[in-house]
Amino acid sequence: MSSVKVAVRVRPFNQREISNASKCVLQVNGNTTTINGHAINKENFSFNFDHSYWSFTKNDPHFISQKQVYEELGVEMLAHAFEGYNVCIFAYGQTGSGKSYTMMGKANDKEEMGIIPRLCDDLFERIDNNNDKNVQYSVEVSYMEIYCERVKDLLNPSSGGNLRVREHPLLGPYVDDLTKMAVCSYNDICNLMDEGNKARTVAATNMNSTSSRSHAVFTIVLTQKKHCSDTNLDTEKVSKISLVDLAGSERANSTGAEGQRLKEGANINKSLTTLGLVISKLAEEAGNKKKRAKGVVPYRDSVLTWLLRENLGGNSKTAMLAALSPADINFDETLSTLRYADRAKQIVCQAVVNEDPNAKLIRELKEEVNKLRHILDEKGIDVADVQDTPGRPNKGPKLSAQVHNTIEQLQASEKLIAELDKTWEQKLVKTEEIRKQREEELREMGLACLDDGTTLGVFSPKKLPHLVNLNEDPLMSECLIYYLKEGVTSVGRPEAEHRPDILLSGEAILDLHCEFINEDGNVTLAMQPDASVYINGKQVKTPTVMHTGSRVILGEHHVFRYNDPQEARQSRHNLAAITAEQPIDWKYAQQELLEKQGIDLKADMEKKLLEMESQYRKEKVELEKKMYLQTKEYETLIESLQRQVDLAQSVISSGGSIWEGERMLTSSLMEFPEELKWTSDQKRVVRKAAIKWRYHQFTSVRDDLWGNAIFVKEANAISVELKKKVQFQFALLTDTMYSPLPPDLLPPGEDLTLRPYPKTVVAIQVQDLKNGATHYWSIEKLKQRLEDMRIFYNSELSVAGTPVECPYPPVASEGWLAALHFNPTRLIPDRQRLEAMRDMYETDVQMSPTDGDPMMDALMGTDPFYDRFPWFRMVGRAFVYLNNLLHNVPLIHKVAVVNEKGEVKGYLKVAIEPVQKDEVQNQKKGVRQTAKLHFRKEDFLKTHKNGETDESSDLTFPDHMPEKIEFCFRVVVLQAIDVADAYSDVFCQFNFLHRHDEAFSTEPMKNSKSPLTFEHTQNLHIKMSKTFLHYLHHFPIIFEVFGHFQPKKEQFNFERQNSALGRRLSTKLTFQQPSLVISTPVKSKKANAPIHNNTASVKSKHDLLVWFEICELANNGEYVPTIVDHAQGLPTHGIFLLHQGIQRRIKITICHEKGELKWKDCQELVVGRIRAGPEWAGGDDVDVLSLGLFPGTFMEFSMDDRTFFQFEAAWDSSLHNSPLLNRVSNYGDQIYMTLSAYMELDGCAQPAVITKDLCLLIYARDSKISAASRFCRSLIGGISKSPEMNRVPGVYQLCLKDGSDSGSPGAIRRQRRVLDTSSAYVRGEENLGQWRPRGDSLIFEHQWELEKLTRLQQVERVRLFLRLRDRLKGKKNKGEARTPVSPCDPVCAIPESVKLDEKEKGIVGKVLGLIKRRIPMNKDPPTGNKAQELSDESGSNSITSPTSDKSLIKSSQSSDLLCRQKSKSDQNLASNDDILDSIGGMKRSLSGSRILQLNILVPEVLEERVGVVVSKKGYMNFLEEKTQGWTRRWVVVRRPYILLFRDDRDLVIRGIINLANARIEHSEDLQAMVKVPNTFSVCTNQRGFLMQMMPGDEMYDWLYAINPLMAGQMKLHGNQNGTTLKSPSPSSTTIAP
Repeated sequence: MSSVKVAVRVRPFNQREISNASKCVLQVNGNTTTINGHAINKENFSFNFDHSYWSFTKNDPHFISQKQVYEELGVEMLAHAFEGYNVCIFAYGQTGSGKSYTMMGKANDKEEMGIIPRLCDDLFERIDNNNDKNVQYSVEVSYMEIYCERVKDLLNPSSGGNLRVREHPLLGPYVDDLTKMAVCSYNDICNLMDEGNKARTVAATNMNSTSSRSHAVFTIVLTQKKHCSDTNLDTEKVSKISLVDLAGSERANSTGAEGQRLKEGANINKSLTTLGLVISKLAEEAGNKKKRAKGVVPYRDSVLTWLLRENLGGNSKTAMLAALSPADINFDETLSTLRYADRAKQIVCQAVVNEDPNAKLIRELKEEVNKLRHILDEKGIDVADVQDTPGRPNKGPKLSAQVHNTIEQLQASEKLIAELDKTWEQKLVKTEEIRKQREEELREMGLACLDDGTTLGVFSPKKLPHLVNLNEDPLMSECLIYYLKEGVTSVGRPEAEHRPDILLSGEAILDLHCEFINEDGNVTLAMQPDASVYINGKQVKTPTVMHTGSRVILGEHHVFRYNDPQEARQSRHNLAAITAEQPIDWKYAQQELLEKQGIDLKADMEKKLLEMESQYRKEKVELEKKMYLQTKEYETLIESLQRQVDLAQSVISSGGSIWEGERMLTSSLMEFPEELKWTSDQKRVVRKAAIKWRYHQFTSVRDDLWGNAIFVKEANAISVELKKKVQFQFALLTDTMYSPLPPDLLPPGEDLTLRPYPKTVVAIQVQDLKNGATHYWSIEKLKQRLEDMRIFYNSELSVAGTPVECPYPPVASEGWLAALHFNPTRLIPDRQRLEAMRDMYETDVQMSPTDGDPMMDALMGTDPFYDRFPWFRMVGRAFVYLNNLLHNVPLIHKVAVVNEKGEVKGYLKVAIEPVQKDEVQNQKKGVRQTAKLHFRKEDFLKTHKNGETDESSDLTFPDHMPEKIEFCFRVVVLQAIDVADAYSDVFCQFNFLHRHDEAFSTEPMKNSKSPLTFEHTQNLHIKMSKTFLHYLHHFPIIFEVFGHFQPKKEQFNFERQNSALGRRLSTKLTFQQPSLVISTPVKSKKANAPIHNNTASVKSKHDLLVWFEICELANNGEYVPTIVDHAQGLPTHGIFLLHQGIQRRIKITICHEKGELKWKDCQELVVGRIRAGPEWAGGDDVDVLSLGLFPGTFMEFSMDDRTFFQFEAAWDSSLHNSPLLNRVSNYGDQIYMTLSAYMELDGCAQPAVITKDLCLLIYARDSKISAASRFCRSLIGGISKSPEMNRVPGVYQLCLKDGSDSGSPGAIRRQRRVLDTSSAYVRGEENLGQWRPRGDSLIFEHQWELEKLTRLQQVERVRLFLRLRDRLKGKKNKGEARTPVSPCDPVCAIPESVKLDEKEKGIVGKVLGLIKRRIPMNKDPPTGNKAQELSDESGSNSITSPTSDKSLIKSSQSSDLLCRQKSKSDQNLASNDDILDSIGGMKRSLSGSRILQLNILVPEVLEERVGVVVSKKGYMNFLEEKTQGWTRRWVVVRRPYILLFRDDRDLVIRGIINLANARIEHSEDLQAMVKVPNTFSVCTNQRGFLMQMMPGDEMYDWLYAINPLMAGQMKLHGNQNGTTLKSPSPSSTTIAP
């Protein structure tokens, strides 16, 4: 018994580890190997092995070479083999760790030879040095690989790809039909090893360029025959030497494996895992001192472990060599390998000397054969009858599976006996036969070997005639050679009964097609009667003598050229003349065949064209006839309808009523189906929907926003001019539980109790930044204050300079039009007076705050900008229901305090307790008060028309609350939790919804610590009635928390635009429109004109970057892009320099981020509007030309994951019949044209139209741009030599709109003009920067706030229910989970899955359907995209913000939330059934049940004007997603876009980032997470960009150019903290691209 010898070897760093600056983590001290994990924050581990080899550095004195490894490990194993033991050496390790190098090395280098070559060399050296004549040696080798759990013979090319692994009771596992080669010398082994290595499967991965993808097992069988002269007997010793090179274990993320490589890695890891389990099991059994029952070792789980069963714990001397990587990046793999080897050294093997095994084995096999034959004879089965002949099915009787198994065992045993009975000479003969068979098979495939058998390829023979293949692809021609041997060489199909010499397949190839007869130096071609054979284009039926250079076509596709080297040498001059005229290739052979067969392709083509033209004319006539008939039918119908309309009008004019005329017209024009019978529930739903639509306020709110924008803008302009720290902006307020409407914001006489849905009003939010107060004015109040502001402004001007002649006249009654038409010259002061006024205010700002009191100004009415602000301000509201009083149980609530924006500002702890009659008060601290309440019936219960009251009449009084008996309960305000520190002197008041007198209030408490303890007790007495009982069931108590707000000092700093910095920033951020020509689409000749519906809702927006190229036919026959002049100031961003009279193509490439867009193809590309100026004068498009399109293709680039769609169209400019395009352009002339591409999109009902205006110049056909002109243009950045620059870019925005409501009556009805005043100019508007009044985005934000408030209200109601249910259930058992019913951290984890019954599934499905349902609505502003952009940009920004942060705007996913929320204020306590009954006579809408919900999108493409003002430009590093590396790009910020270029010399835009829909993120936490300094991210809807500044750049400059508001906030925060936004100096460390 002996244990497995284990050795480890440390290899040097490879190139991958050197490039990653890896560190060495391995140390070898004697036989101890230590892996150091402290460098990467891991533990150290030490292992002891039999040998530890340090091969890290050759200069190291402890370096172990290949020779030393073999001398210490291989010599011992070879000695055991000569003693008669089985020997095994296998190498293990991760991929690229040096296993193959250690085992194989370099066979031709003495110093770099591995263990296997050295062992073979040493083996034959010992055999040659044998002097004993009685001892004879014989060596056999076999070489196999295990690839994807399949065994392949590497020495026999004719064997199949999968050999079966069998197991014999005596021999153990073996591979059936595995070739064993007899070798006589070391060179024979080397040749076989080289042949096997060439057939072995290798591939390249990220970790190893020549990674072994299979396990290789090289087996050497050493047989020693010794003749004993004393006994005259021969004995044998047979040793099997197994040398195993395992494939390396690997991880998919490290190797980058995918596809087939990933499958290979999975099979490799599976077999290695099984090997590890076998080693662990054997090690466990070896260490088991107590003789317990042995477990099952999983040898059969893998082919590798099954074949190595005897070498692992069996009859073998085994050594394991573990190859290690010293790099820290491979720490985990190296540690796993060490642990693997540590377990392997515990295995104990039981090796015995194999003496004379053949005789014993043959005897036992013969006994087994006789036994099996006897079994078959007893069953009456003859083995010869049931054995199948190869290739023929067995037609004998059907046998059982057991009999088949017996026969199979018998055949296997006989095959083994025959193999063992072979003599040494027979094995050598078989080896030679296999070698000849291999050469013959290669010869059949058209490949040849040299005499030495080492070089494989195509060689032209010098004497033997042969056939050479010809292919349509020139690279595939003359790659196969078929030799015509002496005698007959047959040609046919592989499945022929007699296998032909040359195998062909395909159409018209017979089993035996033809024969080449080589006799006396001449070759004759003899064919079968039905065979298709052509020689030099002529079909032959009789034997024909071949001549060198003849073209032979067999069947329909096989083309050959016959070569005879001897004949070619005799007639070389004739052959040279033929080849000089035209090469003899596939094309030549095909043309020859067509000419000889009389086939005229041109005539056939013309005939086909005539047939197509005839068919086209016929179909055109039929379509015109159908169109004419349909037109006549429509005209007749229109005339009939017109007569009916005239008749109805005559009825009305003759004295009849309007209703009679409409009834007559309706009955005659349309026929309605029978009226459906609705149930009462359906009628109730219809009436409720009608009421909801009646109170829908979206349009009216929108009118107020756009119609009064001018007043808000004027108020802000005056405020900024006078340095009043007051902002005015629109706000929407809705009557909800948390935000009741103030009475002064309601219209006069408005009664909210009559509304079934909450009221929403447009208010003016007045932010007093000086005092930290916020007020809400009505629009009428703003108009009144605005008059005072004008007077105040004019009075200030009169104090500063010359008095104004005439004050502002009252314009409230005349509206904003009167203000616009008022003479502005009388109101604008001169420059000196304005400067004097500003200096006065700047002096006033520097004075102490006590010099002026805005509160006093507001009280006295002297300052119209400020309003009186209360000392105490509301923190938030909360509500508590009183349902627990119905059950006579006390309950303590912890409710959220929520403000009007839906933000939780803290929590309030309140107790609701019923007071018993005999209860004694024991309160020791706090305040205790008592009050009586009265509830009137008319405040809560509404009576219907039939005299019946509400559902409260069905309520029953509880036993502890009898009717008309006084009931007492207690409300205790305990604590206020998490109230902000900005509020001091906090108190709480509460009241019932119907009480409008003084509320119950606590004493103010100092907000010094949390929680604030009030301990305020209020005892309430009430006489029980149905009214109070109804209140307990449905309505809560409202709690309001107030506090004194302490604003922060100087929250912002505003710089005017007349200062130097203000002027500089204003110039930087001004959006100047470039002189870009944008035309309307050219009318299509094929596609229908797209219908644009501005009322449809926008589903999504996508930014498109489109490149336009015009290609001309070059001398080499390819279309190359023409030169483009990119000089600045061009109206089309480039001029194409064309040549006269050359064929052209237009190439268009569309680039965008990956997403839902899917291009089908270009439906049509039209070109027209040829003109001499940039602007199109209008009129009909008479010169429009529809171009012939080529199919579009999607392009993929390895370093770019965007979507690229490209298509081309042939353009013949002469068909326009335009003199501008036909002649050479004169000096100074420019030609403009417009092209429109009608693109098909998946899921869209109509095409998307991409329109572009192009500028051209026509040069002479043979003219070229001079070198001097090219040089001058390149200096100014106009043109470039690179073909990538010869394109014109275009930036577009694609809007996908909902097409389902485009044609509905409601959509048409909503298409009306809205008075838009947001774009009207007011005096001083330039001081507002980029501020704009809020627009439609404010409505969407308010919908989201209402949704938050509703959810908070529902959550609080559910919490009350859960809290009451938990209280009524009583105490739970100890250890039982308790459900939290107040805001707290989660107690129990949320389950991953919930099982629902059928009823619950139905309810969930309905709820999800309601959530996904939406009503289409108009989201576009009434004045177009410009107003929308201005409105959206305003956001909720300060007036002083130069730009807006659109990331703050969040729109609701539902478009009808504005009217969906039900009012819960004190004025909406009654049911709305009376309102439903009031419109009971409403008729149903006939079109309401016929609304077709189609998921159809309508595309709309608009070309964007990119600003010409450059805010910032420079190089920046971008993180690439695929390679995780950094790429340097030239960045130009032209708001609202970031333009990306390759470098500063690039003339074409390569990428765009739309800042209008982007979110900018920059924080220290972000930089710490990515571990890269000086970075910020720009996130769009499709992707995110991580950008890093270059050394020396200012972070503030980049952020200010991209998002000025964010940069200003960060700069203010940095000044407060004493830090600045700067990037490191050039000497600092940054990541290079």
